[in-house]
Amino acid sequence: MIQKFIYSFLLLLPLTVFAQNNGIAYNHVPTNAEIIELLDVDNYPELEAIKNNYKQGNTEQAIEELTRYFKERFSERYFFDWKNFENRFFEYNQMYSNREDFHTKDAKKHLELYPAKTQWKIGFENLKGETVTSYPYRHLTRQHKAVSIAFLYHYTGDKKYLDYIPDQAASLNAAFNNNQFEIIEEGNGAYEAYRAGNRVWNWLLVHQILLASDDYSTSQQLEMIRTFLHTAAKLYHHNPVYTEGNHQTRGMSALAMLAFLFPEIEGSELWKERSLKRLEEHLEKEIYADGFQFERTVHYHIDDIENYFYPYQLAKLNNIELKPIWETRIKGLFDVLLKIAMPNKKAPVLQDDTGSPWAEYNEIDNTMALGAVLFGEPDYVYFASSKVSAEYYWYLKPEQQARLKSVQKKEPQLGSCELPETGYFMMRNGWSDNDVYAIVSAGLTPEKPDHQHADMLGLQLYAFGNVLLPNYQVRYYLPDFPEFKNSWVKSVALLDSIPQGREWKGNQGGSGFGKFLNLPEPNVLAWQKNKEFDVFVGSHNGYDKEGVKTYRTVIFVKDGFWIVRDRFIANGGEHESQQVWQGHYDVEKEGTHIRSVFSNGAGLEIIQMGGTADKISKASARGKGRSVFQKSFQNQTSWTTLLFPFENFEERLMIDDYNEFKANEWNIVSGINSPVKTNAKQVIYKKEDFILLEATELTVDNKVVAVSSKSDLWVTLEEDKLEITNCGIIEVEINNTSVKPGKTVSL
Repeated sequence: MIQKFIYSFLLLLPLTVFAQNNGIAYNHVPTNAEIIELLDVDNYPELEAIKNNYKQGNTEQAIEELTRYFKERFSERYFFDWKNFENRFFEYNQMYSNREDFHTKDAKKHLELYPAKTQWKIGFENLKGETVTSYPYRHLTRQHKAVSIAFLYHYTGDKKYLDYIPDQAASLNAAFNNNQFEIIEEGNGAYEAYRAGNRVWNWLLVHQILLASDDYSTSQQLEMIRTFLHTAAKLYHHNPVYTEGNHQTRGMSALAMLAFLFPEIEGSELWKERSLKRLEEHLEKEIYADGFQFERTVHYHIDDIENYFYPYQLAKLNNIELKPIWETRIKGLFDVLLKIAMPNKKAPVLQDDTGSPWAEYNEIDNTMALGAVLFGEPDYVYFASSKVSAEYYWYLKPEQQARLKSVQKKEPQLGSCELPETGYFMMRNGWSDNDVYAIVSAGLTPEKPDHQHADMLGLQLYAFGNVLLPNYQVRYYLPDFPEFKNSWVKSVALLDSIPQGREWKGNQGGSGFGKFLNLPEPNVLAWQKNKEFDVFVGSHNGYDKEGVKTYRTVIFVKDGFWIVRDRFIANGGEHESQQVWQGHYDVEKEGTHIRSVFSNGAGLEIIQMGGTADKISKASARGKGRSVFQKSFQNQTSWTTLLFPFENFEERLMIDDYNEFKANEWNIVSGINSPVKTNAKQVIYKKEDFILLEATELTVDNKVVAVSSKSDLWVTLEEDKLEITNCGIIEVEINNTSVKPGKTVSL
């Protein structure tokens, strides 16, 4: 009698815990009894028999029936049906070459470090006798190799690979119940949203893969279910309010998926409500109006595409209605990649891109393939790989993947464009490999500048199949990460050799990641694009404390070259200014002209047109070179720099007189040699188009133009009028008409 009373009491006890926590308790891993008690028999009456069976003491049978029930539901709800796994696995190996080798090597990277029943508190030794510190621990918690281990079981038939992940999950659960795991507050938490979110993504796929095997036991299935439910409770508990950044987004992505997959668990409706609310807040606040993810990096932009894709896709497969913002913002994320893309169908390196350290571009073909199968846009197909990536294969229905074949690709009609909220400005004259392209970086994320590099007003160039002025991908744990995040590896203008990034701060977890607490704030003064030229004018406050204002103007002549004007205006005192250009250069004329040549014979000329530098110096980091022009000044100085890409040896610039030469049929002369009457310091002209630098006067065909202050002007001569664009840094009056930078007046 007493035993019966205690048994009944123990069955009722979890109800009190659950009532306090609105579902699965987060402070311990749920027991079988707790899971049974939280089955929602009102909405899923077929579960009532299982619940009653358990209460009547038939616990093993009830648990077996429950795991069988969820096994069947996963065949219906997950991205693919495990019942069809063998067919899809065969197709997968046919579609993607060397996958067995890849997964074997990938799995063994993890298997050689950790036993299945590993420890979860930093400071333990791995199988190689190495002390596990914060950086390797983050990869253990994310479980990126888990899917390869599950595949390895299907390649080999060796059951130890099937047992491995359920055992690893059991070791995590035991560590949690024994308080032998890293907590969130210490910076390396095992249940931190990003780490737990990744783990859920990977273990859900592992679970589905293993469900296809009869060797996947009831107890193992239940261990994984227990782990999923507990992780959901932890994610729910630790994310009651919006927290900016992709870490929470990843966790809420996983929580939404768990809510969709386990609706029978009381409290899962709360998981769904909270996760979708948080994700919609991130969609609203962290995807700028121009479509770019607010951390301004391609890596994190694509990371967020995945964050939203998985719950978006799973919701569609399970007929769960989402708000319209999901469709519009997710599509906008793909549109942005099209906008920033270079003519070689790759994306530039922007801020903390980390996929391939020191790489000078980002691959986007797999991401655009995903966009193409989701939205069927022909210009997405233009950038897309011929098939979806191996990683996305398992998350897409065959009929979706077929869209890559059925939708005809189309070259984008997009020319020069801008992302004004994010602060990227793209200049291009076409989409063939031999067309030219530039991107100007002029933005700062005020909410979370953690991934921002010190590249304000920095420039990247592409032409003739080469990244001419590169930026470089990074890796957090490398000791020179702060250097690669700062200005000496950017194509920027500096004052007194002071980089833009100051006050470095490492992160709490000690993984190598860090940020600058002091970065310049940009001010975009002008942006205009048209068929003949683009002009960008900007400034930043990075040297205000030194009493110096700095400005950069970039004029893109769409025949295929750029003129860059860097200006420094000081309150007084002696200073030095530097122009930093990335690449490996030889000096063609000391103080004036450097040249870089690439493997295909194309190259880049960098020529100082407004005077010579005091010196040109070279340096490098990790094999990435740079040349620096430097000169001293008092009060103010400027650089006028020609960036001229050439396709081959014959088209390089061979210059005898730097006061008068030609570039792509454009004449570059001093003002006194101008074919039109002007007091401009320099004139660049071709037929009816003129670029006047530092001009206040112009006379053409008896038309007299007076400018209130020295400015840079683009002038087009037409039959009965002059079109004049102010390319300068201040508003001026042109024949008594006020014209702001970037604006045009007709006379």
